[in-house]
Amino acid sequence: MIPPYYTISIMPKYSFLLAVFVLILSLTIFFNRGFSYYDEGFILHAAERIVSGEIPYRDFDFIYTPGTIFLVALGFKLFGESILVGRVLTMSVAILTALLIYFVTNRITKNKLLSFFSLLVYLSWGPMHINFPWPTLFALSTGLLSTFFLSTTLMGSLDSKKSSLGMTNAFLAGMMAFVTFLFKQNLGMAVLLSSLLSLIIVRKAKMKSLIVLALGVFMAFAVFLTYLLLTKSTKSFIDNFYFYTVKTVLLDQAFATDFPKGLKSLIYLFPGLVSLASLIFVYRNKKNYIHLPLFTLFFYLFGIRPTTDFVHLVLPMASIGIPLSLILLKAKQKIFVYGLFLSIIVSGFYTGLWKNYYRWDSSLIKQTYFIEDPRTRILVDQKFNRVIPEVLTFISGKSKKSDNIFVFYNAAMFYFLSERKNPTRYINFSPDLSLGGSREKGVINNLKEKNVKIVLTHESPDRWGNPLITKFILKNYQKKKEIFEFAIWEKK
Repeated sequence: MIPPYYTISIMPKYSFLLAVFVLILSLTIFFNRGFSYYDEGFILHAAERIVSGEIPYRDFDFIYTPGTIFLVALGFKLFGESILVGRVLTMSVAILTALLIYFVTNRITKNKLLSFFSLLVYLSWGPMHINFPWPTLFALSTGLLSTFFLSTTLMGSLDSKKSSLGMTNAFLAGMMAFVTFLFKQNLGMAVLLSSLLSLIIVRKAKMKSLIVLALGVFMAFAVFLTYLLLTKSTKSFIDNFYFYTVKTVLLDQAFATDFPKGLKSLIYLFPGLVSLASLIFVYRNKKNYIHLPLFTLFFYLFGIRPTTDFVHLVLPMASIGIPLSLILLKAKQKIFVYGLFLSIIVSGFYTGLWKNYYRWDSSLIKQTYFIEDPRTRILVDQKFNRVIPEVLTFISGKSKKSDNIFVFYNAAMFYFLSERKNPTRYINFSPDLSLGGSREKGVINNLKEKNVKIVLTHESPDRWGNPLITKFILKNYQKKKEIFEFAIWEKK
């Protein structure tokens, strides 16, 4: 006979301390490994420009909403500018998020082992795969916090003595939903819609709670709008939002990929199916928990398209410990479910450690070479142990810190590491993103006006995209050095 659910716990009474120990140990070992010169690079470069006094959107383009670069810029202000500072910041956010998952799961299951497993699911699939400041990682954290605040509103009667607390938390849930939007626009919409739908489904959450939630969203929006107005960046924010989010991503489908087929499709569908199954179970049995599977389902749906690849899969996988725990509330075959948890955790650690880092680069276990440059101070693989010093040595020998260089394309980290200025308003270039003739001409004018003498390129010219810029570089610059797929060019 299977004992009652609440008696199934083999975790020691110090399980919380064990969870903290495992988190800090794991993240300390792996957070300083890997070199993402592309995605991490343009986040750090954007934050660096904020620290130097520039305003996002007004002074430089940014494809996402600005929450991540504001947070990283604050870290730079407090602790100095380096890759390591961004990694420590991300590690801190990851620890807080993992503990939040632990508390939420323990609250609904009263099972410390299950809570610990949910924490490990997040650890193995989230920060183990994305260990640098990245909008989606931070959006998951604030989205979970919004959902946590919503719990008080949904799980307690609004007509009881706890009504005031429920209203306060509904307000905070709305604020955090907009903060999530400030980290990643599509995921902010996912959090807001899942919250509104949860309040509608749970009948005890009356119209008053919907109004208070909307008020929280409006208050956070008002603060952000005030900032845009004071910095005179409102129009440029709208222009960026339209060009990158609406036109490039939604209309032109510039970064779209096909959804995997066959057996692989089941892996990519797995987080959504788990959330959907949990949603059906909770709707029938524990409606007050409806906000949890709704959050993970909407987070999956809004995050897996239009770009469906492994990088976009890992964070929906990181959050499925919560909906799995909800399914387990009345599951009879608990050994099977625990086995499923263990399989997810093991596969997460395996792919994080032994498969390609962030999909494109050497696995974390091969990142063993320490770069002592004060702006780096992380472990990299054999390839970048050569690339980074050689590129920085060439640039420092041919230019001063006050000079402009041009990095083209998708390697903005070298602006950051070389401490050289970007002559354009564009943080990053991608072969999938065509700026268009007028913007390309603007870049060329920047290169001429600021007398840019050094260009660092990534990949061969036939992959650069943006044909006017490509033609200008090939005509006016001479290749001086090649290191793997990188090349350094000097003005003729």
